[in-house]
Amino acid sequence: MIWGKILGGFFGFLFARFIGLLLGVLIGHWFDKSLTRAMQQGAAQQPQQFVSTLFGVLGHLAKSKGRVTTQDIDYVTQLMTHLQLSEDARAQAQESFREGKEADFPLTQRVQQLRAQLAWRRDLLQFFLEQLLTVALHDGQLDQAEYDVLVKVTEALGFRRAQLDILLQMAQAGQRFGGGGRSSQQNAQASASQIDDAYAVLGVARSASFSDVKKAYRKLMNKHHPDKLAAQGLPPEMRESAQAKAQQIQAAYELIKSRQDN
Repeated sequence: MIWGKILGGFFGFLFARFIGLLLGVLIGHWFDKSLTRAMQQGAAQQPQQFVSTLFGVLGHLAKSKGRVTTQDIDYVTQLMTHLQLSEDARAQAQESFREGKEADFPLTQRVQQLRAQLAWRRDLLQFFLEQLLTVALHDGQLDQAEYDVLVKVTEALGFRRAQLDILLQMAQAGQRFGGGGRSSQQNAQASASQIDDAYAVLGVARSASFSDVKKAYRKLMNKHHPDKLAAQGLPPEMRESAQAKAQQIQAAYELIKSRQDN
């Protein structure tokens, strides 16, 4: 960081010539060090806050249906294993999940704190919401109580309900469509419903032109590229989930493209 020293020296020179220049540089140096330290502390806290907030909201989602089922607990446990959380991180995630189940869990406050921590990194905030949708749909349905919680989370993240509904439709299609790694033979044998889901995964109508499909695909890949999300502060534990999402987007596009080529 050098902008504090440059600006401090510039304005100091304007007001008090060389003495002001010296004092301005010293003040700017102190400002640069303080800002760098704050950014480093924020970067260190960010991954932990992302994961702890995620599991806190998941606990609140599970409890919103009235009671937390064995299926809910098993799925969250599998998620912790999938994320390869360390022993300490797993214990923190479990504690966050328990807190989320409490009636006085400050849902909006916790999500707004995460939003403030991530600043303007909307791609990362959207990824957070998409992870919640994936887990909420693990049993194949979404209760009204769960949807109401997701609406509160969406608004706390700074998104609109209409955006939630679009992401929900895409997530439901993604659940039916599955992951990536489809062969050319599987693409050739894809059913009409699978093709419909491929379009829905990309967030476009079946009637969309291939040019519009390609634009949607590129936009989604830009938002979900694991390296880009990592640069924005995505926790290393979440990278595999980001990779899986990118592969699903790629597979949906390749399926539609294969139909265009035939």
